[in-house]
Amino acid sequence: MKHIIINGTLFNISWFAVIYSQSLPIALLVVLIHLSLHAWLQSPQRGEWILIALVSALGIALDQLIFAAGMLVYPASPGLAPLWLSCLWPLLASCLCHAFAGLQQRLLLAALVGSVGGAFSYIAGTRLSSIEFGDPVAGPVLIGLCWALLMPALLLMAAHLQTQGETHHDPST
Repeated sequence: MKHIIINGTLFNISWFAVIYSQSLPIALLVVLIHLSLHAWLQSPQRGEWILIALVSALGIALDQLIFAAGMLVYPASPGLAPLWLSCLWPLLASCLCHAFAGLQQRLLLAALVGSVGGAFSYIAGTRLSSIEFGDPVAGPVLIGLCWALLMPALLLMAAHLQTQGETHHDPST
């Protein structure tokens, strides 16, 4: 239980540092420190590192779609998500097998947590940064709907890759 609390707390601290800094060099440093601590504290297997890479790539693409569609706007580069924002994805991915692992078998609850947590995370992010919603009402609602689908999908991916990682990590084979 202690590792789950540490994992969730580390995510929140890292999330805040990335959002508040709005700086790519600082965000990259935060990710490096976060993943180093994650490796030291959680000892992730191969499957989890693959998960972190896949979720990061998927998230970067999703961010670009959200900004291209105008759901979120970054005045410094209209139509594009800032690269520092993309640094949040490996942070989130590091929680899928730990802080959020209890939701892997509860997909309806995962959808609810994703919807509410996702929307509020983006609302908080817009208040702490120069990112804005394209539409202050529709934006959070649409993001909440996206996360209602995304969170269960990410958790299923995590469960699958974690199982695969354990299979390939078996030293007796």
